[in-house]
Amino acid sequence: MRTLLLALVLIAGITAQAQEPRYRVDVDLANVFDDRIRISMWPPRVDADTALVIFPVTVPGTYEEHKWWKLVRNFRALDSSLKDLTVRRSVDSQFVVENARNLRFISYELEDSFDDTTSGVDVFAPAGTDFEADSIFVLNHGGIVCFVDGKQHVPFQVNIKHPKHLFGGSAINIARISDTLDTYLADTYDQLVDSPVMYSLPDTATFMVEGVRVLVHCAHAGRDTVAPAYAKELARLTKTIGKFLPSMPVNHYAFLLYLWKGDRTKVANPGGMGALEHGYSSFYFLGFQKRPIGLGEVAVHEFLHILVPLNLHSEEIDYFDFRAPKMSQHLWLYEGTTEYFSTLAPLHDSTIKENAFRKDIEGKLKDMDRLGKDFSFTEFSRDVLSKKGQQLYPIVYTYGAVNAFLLDIVIRESSGGSMGLLDVIYRLMQDYGSSRPFQDDSLFTLIERVTNAKVREYCDKYIKGTDRPPIKDILALIGWDYTAEKVSKAPGFGFKGDFRMVDGKPGLFLTVSDPANPMKIVDGDRIVRIEGMTLQEAFQSEAGRAALEKFRVSKLGDTLSMVVLRDDKEVELKGTAEMVNKVERHFIEITPTPTPAQTALKRAVYYE
Repeated sequence: MRTLLLALVLIAGITAQAQEPRYRVDVDLANVFDDRIRISMWPPRVDADTALVIFPVTVPGTYEEHKWWKLVRNFRALDSSLKDLTVRRSVDSQFVVENARNLRFISYELEDSFDDTTSGVDVFAPAGTDFEADSIFVLNHGGIVCFVDGKQHVPFQVNIKHPKHLFGGSAINIARISDTLDTYLADTYDQLVDSPVMYSLPDTATFMVEGVRVLVHCAHAGRDTVAPAYAKELARLTKTIGKFLPSMPVNHYAFLLYLWKGDRTKVANPGGMGALEHGYSSFYFLGFQKRPIGLGEVAVHEFLHILVPLNLHSEEIDYFDFRAPKMSQHLWLYEGTTEYFSTLAPLHDSTIKENAFRKDIEGKLKDMDRLGKDFSFTEFSRDVLSKKGQQLYPIVYTYGAVNAFLLDIVIRESSGGSMGLLDVIYRLMQDYGSSRPFQDDSLFTLIERVTNAKVREYCDKYIKGTDRPPIKDILALIGWDYTAEKVSKAPGFGFKGDFRMVDGKPGLFLTVSDPANPMKIVDGDRIVRIEGMTLQEAFQSEAGRAALEKFRVSKLGDTLSMVVLRDDKEVELKGTAEMVNKVERHFIEITPTPTPAQTALKRAVYYE
């Protein structure tokens, strides 16, 4: 019976779609089987003997490989007579369709990434997919919809069949055809991937901020109503951003939040909590709370991506290669500057004070010690998908934000206070914008055109080049005193820890910091367990957090036990805290008696 019904659907679809120069995609959420959903696609005509059907290797904004083809099952390509065409796999496991001029229909089934434990994928949850029958569906389209190579910029029509009690939320315009059928359109595959959709029981709220219509959609197990509380907090945060920005570059926005209640059958790997930005929305995977705590820092950052890369980006982002991604060299702009603005906006709004802003910058400065002597921000960005790039990736949110702050000061000082980094971005947005990318190699020239040679020198030496910026001299311009290093004696274990990404997961690596070395650490040891707990367990328990706190503050006689990975072997280490050299780096103090020039420049940088 299923085969007969499928044939009838195909015949109707092929007749309706025969001459259409666009994709039609039918997604069935009403009939989940074996924890899978079925996708039916009518592609545009192919004028070649073979066609490569692509599932993304990665998607914009994640900077990690996903390889969505690993979750595809029973892929079929058929002609107008419903006869199977020959399908083989390419060297990178994509799908190659033979006799493709006769291709009329594609069908496949999908596993979701949230509960996957067998396919070898490790997708950052906010970029992932989730199929919970009759309950919650997360549709990040990079993991749902494929496309024919060469036809990435063809329009898509997506039809969603769903249980009638579920609500679909998105920034994309969803047309309600009936209680069980929705449809939406995307001009290109890029726009489709940039527009996640989430179905769940309706728990939504809306608000307006500075002319922007905002949807808040929360998905979670049970029938709790939490969206109004989340909307209240998000309205407060976006109001702060509205005061900071000269104008809002979007007229609508959606916050989509999957709030996990701890069910491991639905989410196999909850370690990927966080958020992913899109042009008109952001998707969040967070633990369930009836009232949001700690949402602010993440939400402000993601919302501010409406500036970069939405309205200012290079060709690598605008013409994204989903099969063999070519990364832009300007992560310092897309992520570092956005993170800097996410702290500067509350300072501008007096939501935080200067001392809190100082502490944030001081904390981010400490990540500079991870940079090698040959580190170039532009080269790192180009190479971010490599193993080395993945290990260093978190520095875009720390050193990247510090770099943006220093650049902002240089721009302000060299323009007599009349222009800052935000002004430069808005000036370039006038010339480019969401639909006109710049050439990747041209950005520093474009910045120089609207600023001056001193700003260009900073970009060439400290962003493109491998020199480190003169932090002390630059911070002195706004009355901040910087000290690179302080050494004192204090109780401790004589090592320091450094978080790095390994195969997309955080790892804690150790370095000896005192010759006494009571733990007998060897540089490069990686923690496997601390006090009998894995790192993840330690972060989630009071005892574990207390053990990790000993890295920073200890008392004489404190004990510590760890298992580390050394030369691919586990080694058990135990030690007792003793007096060791405590090396602390990167301190900032606010000058109590600044000069009038320092005060004036500081006010300009703070947008006072």
